[in-house]
Amino acid sequence: MSRSSCPLKSLLDVFATLHSPRAARGIRYPLHSTLALILLAILSGCKNHSQISVFAKTRRPLLKRLGFRPPKYSRKHKMKTEIRAPSEDTLTRILAGLCPAQFNEAFARYLSRMVSRGAQAAIDGKALRGADDYVLSIFANDICQVVWQEDVGSKENELSCLERSISAILERYPNLRLFTGDAAFCHKSIARSLIQAKRDYFLQLKAPHTTDVRLAEKAFAQLRRRPPLATTVEKRGLREEPKS
Repeated sequence: MSRSSCPLKSLLDVFATLHSPRAARGIRYPLHSTLALILLAILSGCKNHSQISVFAKTRRPLLKRLGFRPPKYSRKHKMKTEIRAPSEDTLTRILAGLCPAQFNEAFARYLSRMVSRGAQAAIDGKALRGADDYVLSIFANDICQVVWQEDVGSKENELSCLERSISAILERYPNLRLFTGDAAFCHKSIARSLIQAKRDYFLQLKAPHTTDVRLAEKAFAQLRRRPPLATTVEKRGLREEPKS
């Protein structure tokens, strides 16, 4: 059984399916253990690599539970049984070599089982705190979790990023039924993709889009019109008298 087809029972299993760009020889800090450490540190309030490194150094028992092991070869005898925490530079190199698309793929396979049938999702663009990066996020309301995150390139916007990713999102999350979004995502291409996938959408319209607003108002006006009341007509049959 391949690593990608193994059942994902925990986030450690998710991280274990990711490919490490580092050479296999001499790896001291496993990728899945390091990513689990980073996740726990962020959930504990750490905001940068330096704080994550300090978090790891002050929690030696946690490192062993996450899969960190003492080095196989060490010049100093006392360090042969010591589990060392990754430094700030090591954390930076590991995260820089991580493939976002591969991480999205593995994380989506894990989260898709938690999303209930008919769930709702909100589409939005967010600027990452403390960085210049801008990402497109898909937030599943029933599990209160961002289930998809895509980097918005320097030569694209939120809409073009969603157009590029909408097919993969719909394929990875078949249980997501209703998508909501602001006026930035109110475009025919997005609506067409959702309709073809037999999903529903609720997208916001703003006044500057006068043509679209008029079309929407006309459509809703037709829905508000009451159909004529049904009337019943009683048919009275004429009884034909026999001729003498």
